[in-house]
Amino acid sequence: MPTSPRLYEKLQLPPGWTLDVPPLPGLGPEGTPADWTLAGCVEAMRPHARGQDILVGHDMGGVIAAYLAEPGQTVVLSGTALGLYWMMIRGTTLPRLRDYFYVKHGGRRFLAQGCLPEYATGLLAAFGDHGEDWPDRMRLIAREMRVAPFLALRLRACGVRLAWGRRDPWYPAWIARTMKRTTGGTLTWLESGHFAPWEDPRGFAAVITGDALVR
Repeated sequence: MPTSPRLYEKLQLPPGWTLDVPPLPGLGPEGTPADWTLAGCVEAMRPHARGQDILVGHDMGGVIAAYLAEPGQTVVLSGTALGLYWMMIRGTTLPRLRDYFYVKHGGRRFLAQGCLPEYATGLLAAFGDHGEDWPDRMRLIAREMRVAPFLALRLRACGVRLAWGRRDPWYPAWIARTMKRTTGGTLTWLESGHFAPWEDPRGFAAVITGDALVR
């Protein structure tokens, strides 16, 4: 949020690999229902995750992937957090902050200032316009991001690979290192900002396939 499955459109995986990128309920052109919940979104995604070799999740999608992951599954997470960070996100929906974060910028500041400068124009063109009701939809979804406090610990039963933008301003290095410690995963730094699958698709694909150099 505020991206879409197009975030992965630059990825090129080797022959024999298939990447299924389903849209998250409530974030597409169909609109966001007033009763949208994180739990409902997770359940809607469960059929896509069941039996897959690898689950990939970025930002909010990383939270959903963490809920869906089963012991033994490989999970690739990028630019996400699984702890108290989401309490701060919910705080942005309070009356004194919501106009700044949602009405004034409508997600465009998050896009333009979250990436390396050379990718800002492309990201804004791809994800900057979701319609006039988009600020209200983002605020509703952010308000409902009630993430279980120990979600990261259950990922210790999985093989976690973290693919992180070295210059991500929204999920900085300390969050990446905390995720590495709590999940027991590996961490690969990519030359990107927050939107690693779009900014460094080659490096991101290497993390998925297991060919990345872990640093």
